[in-house]
Amino acid sequence: MTRVSEVESLRKWFSYNARVRNGYFETLAKLSPEELSRDRGASFPTLLDILGHTLSGLSMWINRMSKLHNTFVSSYNPPETLSLTDLRRFSEEAEKEVDDFFSHLTEDDLDQTYFVPKLPPWWDEDYTASVRGTLYHLVEHELQHRGELNALLWQINVDPPILDWPFMELSTHNPDQSR
Repeated sequence: MTRVSEVESLRKWFSYNARVRNGYFETLAKLSPEELSRDRGASFPTLLDILGHTLSGLSMWINRMSKLHNTFVSSYNPPETLSLTDLRRFSEEAEKEVDDFFSHLTEDDLDQTYFVPKLPPWWDEDYTASVRGTLYHLVEHELQHRGELNALLWQINVDPPILDWPFMELSTHNPDQSR
């Protein structure tokens, strides 16, 4: 069995998250505009806001780390209030950023650190972050908010687009296999 590098393992997680995120776009597209814009009292008011927050975090952190190698930095600036169409476009742009970032990432880069200036209300002090820690945070961040979306969708009797990792790997090797 071939051993997968840590960079390749992380790349798979980001690919998995992007693939599952597309399932949320399909699910949310079936909901009425009222359901999409209803304040649910969650971490962010609406289903669209939660997904937008996840994408904003992904884009922001990938762009910060991309500056380590002077690589691609997105010029995409999403509107403040995001429609489902805007979020799909934002996701496509974020996926380009992630792909470009990973195309330059090496195992040694995981140990690099970079300066993060304070950004109230999220954090009140400057600090130094590691590339490795940030990448794992981004995986966890998306999973956390996906769980939140799942719970909110279940509350309105909508099945979330759950794609278990083994089924994702099966369908990657055999496109006819799906869950």
